[in-house]
Amino acid sequence: MGQKLNEIMKSVNKRFGEEIISQGIGEFDYRKIPFTSPRMNYCTYGGIPIGKLTEFFGEEHGGKTTTALDVVANYQRSDDNRDVLYVDAENRLDKDWAVKLGVDVDRLLILQPKGQSAEEIFQIIEDAVDTGEIGLWVLDSVGALVSDMELDEKRTYEDKVYGGISLPMTRFVKKITMFMHRHDCTGLIINQIRENLNSPYGGITTPGGKALKHHCACRFQFARGKYIDEKGNELNKSASEPFGNIVLMSMVKNSTCPPSHRTGQYTLRYDDGVDYLSDLVDVAIKFDVIVKSGSWFDIVDTENGDILPGKIHGLANVYEYLREHEDVLTIVENIVNKEMKKS
Repeated sequence: MGQKLNEIMKSVNKRFGEEIISQGIGEFDYRKIPFTSPRMNYCTYGGIPIGKLTEFFGEEHGGKTTTALDVVANYQRSDDNRDVLYVDAENRLDKDWAVKLGVDVDRLLILQPKGQSAEEIFQIIEDAVDTGEIGLWVLDSVGALVSDMELDEKRTYEDKVYGGISLPMTRFVKKITMFMHRHDCTGLIINQIRENLNSPYGGITTPGGKALKHHCACRFQFARGKYIDEKGNELNKSASEPFGNIVLMSMVKNSTCPPSHRTGQYTLRYDDGVDYLSDLVDVAIKFDVIVKSGSWFDIVDTENGDILPGKIHGLANVYEYLREHEDVLTIVENIVNKEMKKS
């Protein structure tokens, strides 16, 4: 590199007070906020990226808000003690369910709009993030936002509104991603799906316009899977009293990890939230830490080849054994975590 170019680089970095231009590419380390479910962490290579914008979208009752609250709970357990801002634009956040999922609701900053427009809500989020005191913000959800244009009292129901929420959303995501990068803040937006009436071929789309999709580092689509009973057995769709359900996830976009794990799922129990143990066992089977042979299971310490308890009959007994033997559970957890980092 020549002397003149070197001087320009020094001048640019001095002008902005930080090193924004340098020679060579540093090693990227995308830190993540993990999910509780080992299945989800395996599929997403550790969770959602810190300092980036992520979108959860999908059908109703698909698990979007539940998964977002799970992310909030795990962020609150991290070493980052900054606040979480939760924008409950739909004004229907269930406090009891949030507590079941592990959220410390007393530490949560909750914004529940009382007729404020999308532009006003976006400005509140921007101002809060730009303080540097917010580590994670959640917007639930795009479909509940109403723009200034739509709130104009002079407009009638016959007047057409062009752009709708897309125009303010475009300006918002352009600015907020800069603030998030500056303050190492993570953003999570919840969205719904709509029929794509602009396409002759049908299909689905999401509110908010194309800029939102472009600025998101990750986009995950959620759907409700099969119902389950107390033992984890699958039930039919007409089950009157299910104990939980499978939450299905599809990775539509992820610019922070390889695209090799495109789909995933986790087990949700209505009594206590994410079924960590069930999902841990599933991943352990995948990595041969738990070896299945018909209805019999062996727990294997893959680092030395030892078979820990001998054969166990049935998954229910595997769960029970791990609950009663925390030392074996810790070994399984450690090996699974090491294997996930390699994969």
